[in-house]
Amino acid sequence: MHAKKILVVEDESELIVLYDEMLHDEFKVLTAATGKDAIEIFDRENPEIAIMDIHLLDISGIEVTKYIKNKSPDTIVIAVSAYGEKLKDVLEAGASTLVQKPFIVKELFTLIHDLTQPISSIESQAQINLEGSNNIPSSLTRIAFDAVIENMGEGSLKILLKRSGLDRYIGNLPPYDDSPSITRDEYTKIIQNVFYILGEKGAKPILYICGKAGFKHSLEDNPTLFGVAGVAMKLMSENKKKKFILTKVLKRLEEIFGNPHILEEDEENFYVKLPLCPYCKGLTSTKPICYTPIGFYEEVIKWATGKPEKVEQIQCKAMGHEYCIFKIPK
Repeated sequence: MHAKKILVVEDESELIVLYDEMLHDEFKVLTAATGKDAIEIFDRENPEIAIMDIHLLDISGIEVTKYIKNKSPDTIVIAVSAYGEKLKDVLEAGASTLVQKPFIVKELFTLIHDLTQPISSIESQAQINLEGSNNIPSSLTRIAFDAVIENMGEGSLKILLKRSGLDRYIGNLPPYDDSPSITRDEYTKIIQNVFYILGEKGAKPILYICGKAGFKHSLEDNPTLFGVAGVAMKLMSENKKKKFILTKVLKRLEEIFGNPHILEEDEENFYVKLPLCPYCKGLTSTKPICYTPIGFYEEVIKWATGKPEKVEQIQCKAMGHEYCIFKIPK
């Protein structure tokens, strides 16, 4: 059986050598330093995989990616760039995922294998018992998966699912409903792997979006609860509205995650305290990193008062603090 062909499009000669050393044992490596050469080689050789530098001297790597995907939709394109602002463009062009420079060679090699490895054992893994209160509602799981796809591509989600032991969801995303999906421990593992794969800079927007979208879907999934709450809050002062709705949603979060969500206040702020935190469990950092609840609480307050409000994390267990604490201004 012949080795798979992989086209490396890169204008830095040192990186061309690095790619060749990394890949030549398992792939037939084809190289191009310009977009024009890449298109010619692709037409001639029809490689199964392409590693695409976005910033080329002649034709943009995004345009080359469009050409490849239009001609061969099954070709896997891994985009490489030092410029994060091109992320959405290259994903829309058809790339499976994007790798930021500088990258770790071992991680890139693992990514290539994860993207090209056939899906196996999905049916058997899907037989896991998902009943019981130890499971996260499918809607929250789906929101997290969609955020990864939107910001990093389907290839990154596939890698994340494999690393988290959730192969059963590859090509089989959970529905937007309250049915049980992943366990609480699996939810935490997903967050850990988001940080591991993307780093703190890449993880922040994805997890923040998850929080904001999580509350929006809570409104859709619980129309009666929030409808009653909305009526009850009509004649309340702004601070009473905040306290009322925070009490409601924190009780629901306790039911979902099985850990205390403590609400305290002083003259200027409300504080949400988590003695056990699923958002930073097993992680260490020099700064607060629980981005999902920040997005969630900001949407809660915006819904209650009609005004945007910044929520600040002032303590984080990843930094060694006893609690994760979120400050919400009165």
